[in-house]
Amino acid sequence: MVWIHGLTASVNFWEDAMYEEIRNERSWFSIGLPFHFPSTYSGRATPSALDEYLLAELMDRAINELIPEGDFHLAGYSVGGFAALNYAAKYPARVRSVISIGGFLTGRARGLEGALQFFSKGKLLRKALFHMGFRTLKTHPAFFKLATLSYARQWRALLRYPQLDPTIRRIFPNVQQHDIEAQRAWFRYLLDMNLMDEHHCIEHPTLVIAGDRDPIIPFHHQQAYAKMLPNAQLAVLPGVGHVPFAEAPLAFRTELLQWLNHHG
Repeated sequence: MVWIHGLTASVNFWEDAMYEEIRNERSWFSIGLPFHFPSTYSGRATPSALDEYLLAELMDRAINELIPEGDFHLAGYSVGGFAALNYAAKYPARVRSVISIGGFLTGRARGLEGALQFFSKGKLLRKALFHMGFRTLKTHPAFFKLATLSYARQWRALLRYPQLDPTIRRIFPNVQQHDIEAQRAWFRYLLDMNLMDEHHCIEHPTLVIAGDRDPIIPFHHQQAYAKMLPNAQLAVLPGVGHVPFAEAPLAFRTELLQWLNHHG
């Protein structure tokens, strides 16, 4: 399996949350998004330099080092879900199945991410507000945790999630190293993400896991693209927001492991 984290997180995102069934029975790898420390990608951090083809190419380089041959399950969360679908569209022969967790085919978000997208577009005042907001996020793990809570609907369940604090402690040193201007480029690039013209290329078995109260990626979008993909299955978690593995951990775990057992 190959796992991809979401925006502002890091390659270490999955370490504490990985299920024992996967640790014990499968090989798994995590790869990082460009401009997310400790990513070593040194290209230009501008919205015009980020595109779907570059993202897929960089993923392919990393994957080929880890898994030189054969196919694999590809799982991604949020922007990682988009990255997984994008990779499957452009390198179809390598992928056995796709698991998109709160993912999307078009990247216009709502909630906190939508606000950051709005600030990422501007110059002077809006740029200054983006920098101030992201700098605050990097100040203390408590602020990062507070931002995470804004992604959830079942925030009490999120607070009870045993892996929440260990994951934040693990990735926060990486988050503090993220370049703010590179993050601004990512948020601005999100507005141009669009795989609608390539959905027919994603013929792999695809599991779309979506909370029907997602405050970031509209549920109707996740529902619609699951219907568009030729071989997709939609798993709806009722009353759940954008952190389904933490808000409904038992239901999420069941859906994921049943999918993997079914698809080998």
